[in-house]
Amino acid sequence: MSAWSTVQRVVFPEPVSSGAADVLPLYLDEGSSRGVEVLSRTEVRIAAGGRLSLASYFAALPLGTWASATPVDRFRIDLELDGAATVQLLRSDAQGAAVVVDSASSATGAVALTVPVPEDASLGWAWLEIEAAEPVVLRSARWSAPVRGAAMRGALCLTTVNREADCVAVLGVLADDAEVTSRLSAIVVVDQGSRRLRDAPGFTEVEARLGGLLRVIEQHNLGGSGGFSRGMLEVSDGADYAILLDDDVRLESDSILRMLAFAEHASGEVVVGGQMLSLTEPTLLHTMGERVDRRAFWWTPVDPDLAPIDLGSHPLTSTPALHGAHGVDFNGWWMCAIPTALIRRAGAALPMFLKWDDAEYGLRAAQYGVPTVTLPGAALWHMPWTAKDDGLDWQAYFQLRGRLVAALVHGVQRRGTGVLAASLTQDLNHVLCLQYGSTAVRSRALRDVLEGPGHLEHTLRAGPARPQQLLARFGQVVVSDPGARGRSATGVDRPRGAARAAGRLLRVLLHQLRRPRAVAPVALTRAQGKWWALGDVDTATVDSATGAGVFVARRDRGVAARAVGRAVGLRIRLWLAWPRLAREYRAAAPALSSAQAWLDRFDAGSDA
Repeated sequence: MSAWSTVQRVVFPEPVSSGAADVLPLYLDEGSSRGVEVLSRTEVRIAAGGRLSLASYFAALPLGTWASATPVDRFRIDLELDGAATVQLLRSDAQGAAVVVDSASSATGAVALTVPVPEDASLGWAWLEIEAAEPVVLRSARWSAPVRGAAMRGALCLTTVNREADCVAVLGVLADDAEVTSRLSAIVVVDQGSRRLRDAPGFTEVEARLGGLLRVIEQHNLGGSGGFSRGMLEVSDGADYAILLDDDVRLESDSILRMLAFAEHASGEVVVGGQMLSLTEPTLLHTMGERVDRRAFWWTPVDPDLAPIDLGSHPLTSTPALHGAHGVDFNGWWMCAIPTALIRRAGAALPMFLKWDDAEYGLRAAQYGVPTVTLPGAALWHMPWTAKDDGLDWQAYFQLRGRLVAALVHGVQRRGTGVLAASLTQDLNHVLCLQYGSTAVRSRALRDVLEGPGHLEHTLRAGPARPQQLLARFGQVVVSDPGARGRSATGVDRPRGAARAAGRLLRVLLHQLRRPRAVAPVALTRAQGKWWALGDVDTATVDSATGAGVFVARRDRGVAARAVGRAVGLRIRLWLAWPRLAREYRAAAPALSSAQAWLDRFDAGSDA
């Protein structure tokens, strides 16, 4: 008789928690459910004649993804009912068509239903439907699979920079879930801020509740690369998996168990990633997974229809695109479980500071024979990249620099023509948008890449300071003065259709050739801050993503011409040097990402 182990709990948002109603569609299918009341994290009440559908993101089991990377041939769901109900277990195919695979009539007490996993089948998800003949309470439900080897033990690695309240909140969610903490050997927080996490309100209490699991390491700010690398190396000998986790998130704690369970049952070593939901729009899933376009060397979603998708208005039962399994190249390090055996072989992150370190590591893992799987139903809420100014602030430097370094290490094109052309287009767009600071920091990135791999060391230690200084020189900073906003814009609409877009582009290009006029700025929203609006004015303000102020943009023909000349000239130099640089970066990458190199950097920071 087979032993079974839990792979996924059926959980619900705490009914008393802030925002519980906003996220409820992720835990049950509201459109197909009626007469349901959430009582606790594991319990719901179903009224007589009511119905509970668990065809939802967090409650259903992603069969297709499990079948793509594990040999599991069946799953069981065990539930405990108070009251009589009819229970059906459904399974969908990759196109979303569902069939009933097991059922129980007038069920009460302990109930177990099984879903087989046919070989070579087209699979989507599996879920429960419960019809209550009388008032029923679902006390608990959990998915399990036949035990396969020893249970995996994880260690959480967080890095934080002056986000003490966010970090303490995440630690509190973990402390509340004893089943999760029982699977962890450590929770390592690498504190890189100017304010100390240990001094934050609530830290002492949450540290005590975690019962000795928590370790806080204080170090110089080496970005996400340095913070996560410190955590990875700290836990590489004491756990099977290092689970990287951002600090400024809202966590569904069961995701940790799901990722570890998936790793336990996988056919071999695997990097297991979680997905990103939006903090600002809680039912919005940003993507089902990411790939790297090897020509332009840019990340792309595995399915454009799922980037993003609102799971509140597009539930599983009516959205076929959600049912297929998707292969990925990497997973973002907002939540990603990496085998510590891989860390011991392949090292930690390249010293990028931030941006592209996670994508590069996914590509590197594949070279070591370790695939990445993004696991649906394992997720957290994070501020989406669409709500950030990472193309306008200091992050623009690291975005382009990391992209080029990753392309040099892992690219397939002899001279990087695709990535150089695609990134030049982005620079020209910044010029048309009067974002001369962005083009300046991106040119700095190109020059640094031309220096060779050694530049990664001194730019890691410098952090954001260099690009911030450049942006300030060009006046591309957020201005919080309410008086900075200009006159309201009228008639500023995105051109629809190819013909209108071409006509607007011609008008913008002609406008760029004219002498700028001294006029009051036009106030544009963030959505309007694109070439088709900014390129047609002389002065404008654009709302920042955070709402803390505005960017002030002023057209300057001389600055624009020099920016275009730099952008083209530096890319010509890179195109000519690409074969040599690719050899240098590939040769240097193993040493740069090695444990010893990171230990030396940590020691140097301690001395400083």
